[in-house]
Amino acid sequence: MKLGISMNPHKSHAGQSISDNVSKNKVNSRKITVRPVETQGDLKLFYKVPFVIYKDIPQWVPPFWFEFKEFFDKRNPFWKHAKYRMFLVYSNHILCGRIAAVIDDLYCKTYREKTGFFGFFECIDDFSCAEELFTQAEKWLASNEMDTMMGPIDGRIDVGCGFLYNGFDDYTTLLSTYNPEYYISFCKQYNLKKCRDFYEYYIDLQRPLPLDLVKKAQQCSKSGINVRAFKRFRTNHELKWWISLFLETFDKHWGYVPVSENEVRSRFGVKQLRWTVDPGLFLIAEKDGKPIAYLWGTPEFNQVFRTMNGKLGLTGYVRFFIDKKTVDIGKLHLIGIKENLRHHNIGSYLNYLALLEMQKRGYKAAIIGSIDEHNKNAHDTIKITGARIYKKFRVFEKQINSS
Repeated sequence: MKLGISMNPHKSHAGQSISDNVSKNKVNSRKITVRPVETQGDLKLFYKVPFVIYKDIPQWVPPFWFEFKEFFDKRNPFWKHAKYRMFLVYSNHILCGRIAAVIDDLYCKTYREKTGFFGFFECIDDFSCAEELFTQAEKWLASNEMDTMMGPIDGRIDVGCGFLYNGFDDYTTLLSTYNPEYYISFCKQYNLKKCRDFYEYYIDLQRPLPLDLVKKAQQCSKSGINVRAFKRFRTNHELKWWISLFLETFDKHWGYVPVSENEVRSRFGVKQLRWTVDPGLFLIAEKDGKPIAYLWGTPEFNQVFRTMNGKLGLTGYVRFFIDKKTVDIGKLHLIGIKENLRHHNIGSYLNYLALLEMQKRGYKAAIIGSIDEHNKNAHDTIKITGARIYKKFRVFEKQINSS
C-alpha cells in the first residue's frame, strides 16, 4: 500500500502526493477528520506517515519497521504499566499526519503527578491538521484524568525525546530525533510551553584531545581505577551487573522510573547486544575488581541505516556488516558512575579512552548526548573534552485539566 495519496483508512488509489493534494484542498473547502488506529493495517499506515513527510529531507533516518512494530507489541514489558491511543489525521480522505497519546502509570506513581505524553508526532506543514492531532491526544489524556500533556516523548523518556530545536541541516544520530522546523511553530500556536531542553555535543577528533582531559585521565588511572572492554561473548554475565548499575546510576535523572530487569533488557537493543556491541567503545571502570562505572558508545551507525529505508532482512544485515566499515563518526550515548565516586575523574577517564579509540580508527568526530540541560555534572565533564553544543531538543508541556 502506498502512502501520500488520496485514500480512506482502508483503501488506496493511485494519485498525487500528500502535499500536492492538500495544497489543492486549501483552495476549496475541506474536511479534516481524525481516526484512531485500530488494525494492523492502520499501524502500518501510522508507521509510513514520516516516509512522506521526509521524502525530500535527507537528514532524516527512517526507523526500522521491526523495531517500531515490536515497541507497540502488547508483549513489550512497557505496556504492563502503560497504555496508549494512536490517531491519524485526514484532509478530505488524504492522510496528513499522526500522533500517539501515552500514559505511563509508573511515571505518574513515581513523580506523583498526572502527566501523560504525546509522541510519534508527524504532520504536513498545515497547522489545522496539527491542531486536530494535538486536540485528540489532549482529549484522550484528559478523559483518563491526566492534568498535563507533555512531549514529544515516544513512549519512554530515555530513548530520544523532544523536538529538534536547531541543527536542522545535520543528519539524525542514533537514539535522537529529527523533525521539520515548523513543528516548533505548531507547539507555540497550540500554547505548548517549554518544559525542558536537551543538548547534543560535537567533538572534532581531527584535533588533539585537550591536555586537561589527558591529565584527568592519567590521575584517575593512577588512583587504582582499571578500565576494561565489555565482554561480548559473556553478554548474559555482563548484563547481570550492568542492568543493576544502569538503574542505580540513573535513578536521579529526570524521567527515570524504576522498571524491571526484563524491561531494561527490551531497551536499547540489549537482547541483540552480543552481536551489535562494539567492545572498544563499551567500557567498564572497576575498582577492587568490581564495576563502578561504564560508558556506552557506538559507531554512528545511522550513517549506514539512513540508506536502508527502514528495511533490514538478510540483505540489510549483509549490507550493514559491509558498510559499517565506512562509518567515520562515533557516538557516546550513556555514562553511569556510582554516586559516591562521581568526583574522581572517572567520567573524564572513560571519555578519554573512548575518544582515543575513535581517533585510532580515523573517526573525524564524536557526538555526545543527549544531555538534560539541568545535569550540571555531565555538562562540566563534557566540556573538558573540548566539545561544543551541537543540537538542542525541546520537550513541551501544557496544562489540560484545570479542575
